[in-house]
Amino acid sequence: MDQTADVVVVGGGIRGLCIAYYLARAGVRVTLVEKGFLGAGASSANAGLVNVSQKTPAHYTAFSLLSGNMYPEFVAGLDAPVDYQRDGYLRVAETEADVEDLIQSAQTQSRVPGVKVDIMDVGHARALEPALSPRLAAASFCAQDGNVDPLKLVPAVARAARRHGARILHHRAVTGIRLAGGRVAAVVTGEGEITTDVIVDAAGIFVPDVARMVGVEVPILPQRGQMFQIEALPPLLRRPIQAMRQLASGTTMVGTTNEFVGYDRAVTYEAGAQILDRSRRIVPALAGARVIRGWAGLRPMTPDGLPLYDAVPQVPGFFVAVGHSGITLAPITAQVFLDLITKGRTDLPISPYRLSRFTAADFEWMKEPVKGPARH
Repeated sequence: MDQTADVVVVGGGIRGLCIAYYLARAGVRVTLVEKGFLGAGASSANAGLVNVSQKTPAHYTAFSLLSGNMYPEFVAGLDAPVDYQRDGYLRVAETEADVEDLIQSAQTQSRVPGVKVDIMDVGHARALEPALSPRLAAASFCAQDGNVDPLKLVPAVARAARRHGARILHHRAVTGIRLAGGRVAAVVTGEGEITTDVIVDAAGIFVPDVARMVGVEVPILPQRGQMFQIEALPPLLRRPIQAMRQLASGTTMVGTTNEFVGYDRAVTYEAGAQILDRSRRIVPALAGARVIRGWAGLRPMTPDGLPLYDAVPQVPGFFVAVGHSGITLAPITAQVFLDLITKGRTDLPISPYRLSRFTAADFEWMKEPVKGPARH
């Protein structure tokens, strides 16, 4: 069925959904196309951290803080429970050898205006989180961090987008993009074309595939993050501690890994053993609790680990929105692309996140047989 839209967003993860929501709320006729189910990628396979304190360098910390500060108004507009809290984040040092790194990180992040990371001894940390092991060496705490339930957030944003008139098509793959006069003219799917002047490529790990449809290369690789869920226990954790978080249901999510293994979503015994062993050292009450499931998400990572937000200059009407930390950056991402599409510019500080920052070496990084961590 042929259709028309002012904007077509490709990708139904949290980034794409938020962009569609903000555009629809502003009166733009927007269609979102997702080849699977909404949130099928990393958006449904993460701990739901709205994290500021662990983002580097300083401009990225500040950018994440801007997004974190937008969250209360953002979730209020969804008119649905998403279990959002801004109750801080604890990072721990298990040994004295780890303390110096904790201190250095806290000092660096605290130089960013609006961010304060406090170092505390284990006694003060256990006052915040009594379930912590007394054998820990130290901890850091940042009150600017928050969290949300991603499995509630994704459908809530989709419902809000639809309420404002967005058309959401899932289980519909994009098979091509038609250009006319060198600029965007239509998105091609197996069920017909959607004519449009603007396309936002927010397809996560598949952003490069969509970009190649208009002759553009984008350096993105999938990074596997494995997580595990522990059976429901009485209230144990008040807030996230590293990659551990207890949900309202009583189950606890623990993670995570950072692996460049291609498109492999397998859950491995080795990763599970390491993650669970560490979690039980930090929170002894988890010892003996059963693991009820494990999963892996694939994060879209750039060579420098930073997001990519840009209008592609050689293809008018084509925009790219990709990177890890989609949950943290959800509202600011949506505002950036609302600005770029409706006003042609944004006052938000996205200059470090342009496509032009990548060099030939960044594209070579994608070809290495064994990938090191994304460079920050």
